[in-house]
Amino acid sequence: MKSDRLEIVFARNDGYLWGKNVPAVDLTLHSRQIQKWKSRQTARFLLTQLFEKYQLDLNLLNNIQKTATGRPFVADERIDFNISHSGDWVAVIFSYSEGKKAVGIDIEHPQKTRRYKALLDYYASETEKTYLLKDPAKLVEHFYLSWCLREAILKSQGVGMVKLREVCHSPIQKAIACEYCPTGTLHFFSQFPFYLCYFFEGSAVPEISQYHQGNLQKIEKILPLVYQVN
Repeated sequence: MKSDRLEIVFARNDGYLWGKNVPAVDLTLHSRQIQKWKSRQTARFLLTQLFEKYQLDLNLLNNIQKTATGRPFVADERIDFNISHSGDWVAVIFSYSEGKKAVGIDIEHPQKTRRYKALLDYYASETEKTYLLKDPAKLVEHFYLSWCLREAILKSQGVGMVKLREVCHSPIQKAIACEYCPTGTLHFFSQFPFYLCYFFEGSAVPEISQYHQGNLQKIEKILPLVYQVN
């Protein structure tokens, strides 16, 4: 397999993806617990698809470990991955390279109105807020840009969201600075039924696909907002 491969795959957490391969869900669970369970199964399914695509050892997925901060990883120094889920959607970012390259991802499927300005007041600088709040028609998109990029950056190193304020976002310069992340690139998409943001270290060219109707269907001609990190 060629080195420096980078893939982002997303899918709905529909049972048809994985229903024949896992035990039946306990229907006494709360609906929110069932949703999380379905998302975990979907993430595992997507990772399996990627491992099979690149002929990697599936036993690695049976022995997923966690760092001290709870970030999952496998015992192969060529592989890094990260998972995110929101609502009915699940996204996985997968990196394969000679010398592990860090990745992080966040997907947000808004299902309710949030206190956007209050949240921005909590973690954003005055300069960032001035830009994000200047156009009320774009408030929701701008909020999720600022939120998702922080999630993706911090998740690349398994750092908790308590460090939100320590991510410096310069929306005009399209630049991000954070001591909890290596130098790299960040992409943000608002064109899907959800907001998608991912960070990657290195120079690999990302390939984005949706798992739909039994296949990985490559997404083309949809361009992201691009940020340089550190």
